[in-house]
Amino acid sequence: MDREIQNMVVIGAGNVAWHMISAFSRKNIRVMQILGHNEKSARKLSKAFSVPYILDPGLLLKKADLYLLAVQDDRIGEVAMRLHLTEELLVHTSGFSAIDVLQGASASTGVLWPLQTLTSGKNIEYNKIPFLVEGSNDKITARLTRFAGLVSEQVMTTDSSSRQKIHLAAVIASNLTNQLYAISASILERQDIPFSVLSPLIVETAFKAGQQHPLKSQTGPAVRKDLHVIEKHLELLRDDPAFQDIYRIITDNIMHHHHHKNE
Repeated sequence: MDREIQNMVVIGAGNVAWHMISAFSRKNIRVMQILGHNEKSARKLSKAFSVPYILDPGLLLKKADLYLLAVQDDRIGEVAMRLHLTEELLVHTSGFSAIDVLQGASASTGVLWPLQTLTSGKNIEYNKIPFLVEGSNDKITARLTRFAGLVSEQVMTTDSSSRQKIHLAAVIASNLTNQLYAISASILERQDIPFSVLSPLIVETAFKAGQQHPLKSQTGPAVRKDLHVIEKHLELLRDDPAFQDIYRIITDNIMHHHHHKNE
């Protein structure tokens, strides 16, 4: 069996980097160094975890068990090549970028994606976060699976194509849904009503969606085909054509799905 991962160098100083250091350092994984792009962010992360940081890839330590690349998608390939690795295990943390983006940057590559919205400094139960892993060969996949298993009870092996589809679903379920919250907040704020009035509803809706298929927990005027209420809602949105379009498209989609479900 290959040597287990005992230490790592983290490339990046954003939200994902913060949480990867937080999660794995608790499991006695030594973080040897942080390579940052922005000095302010790198210094802040360094101070939070007492890990030395550098800004110059030429100063990168070359004896780590793992090089964890936590940068935004459009920089992964470029940054990976600047590390000048050869056989070292190089892993990115993106949900969408394929493993092939690391091709040529090292002979040993992989993906370690924590499927969760992450914010620096926020406490999270890491054992409940699904970690999706992929390696450039079976040995690396197994090694990363064991590594992720140090912090998570839900470790999945997926290829890049499957992971991209999971990422798409995650963006819709989280990021696009959050934008709908922002639209709701805008409507309420114009009436001097706090968004917190919706908090119990949001929590209960999310809870039910996690307990059963979302189609089964869907409620509201679109499911009931209450066209009178729908038309009144659209009328209330007459001064916000963009919001009106979003409401109409999603309402039509709900009605379409539930029409076929009930056939």
